[in-house]
Amino acid sequence: MTKKISFYSESRFYPNEHFPYGIARSGEFIHTHAELLECHGKAYQALHAGLRAPSNEEEMCFLAVCRGEREATTDHEKAWIRFCEKTKKQPSVSPFGCGPVSSKEEQGDFLVDDLDH
Repeated sequence: MTKKISFYSESRFYPNEHFPYGIARSGEFIHTHAELLECHGKAYQALHAGLRAPSNEEEMCFLAVCRGEREATTDHEKAWIRFCEKTKKQPSVSPFGCGPVSSKEEQGDFLVDDLDH
């Protein structure tokens, strides 16, 4: 029986929507993790999303980490968990408030419509 190569991917991983200048240039990852993400990121993503079945024990352990069943111990697991943490949608924060207010009562005392011109 031949041993399957873990996290095999035929092409490199370029998540341009999150890291337009590349994972390695982002400053968010150590060199080892950036290289692993670029080489194996498509496999990590497919495993995590359930689009690919694990082919060996290492990939099954990786899935357990993705599901939160165990802590990340290998560089593959640590790199992917860090990537997931860095690409989660963060709520946008503005010093001017968090969004439009639906009614004048919720806006408080200062109303543009009530100003005397």
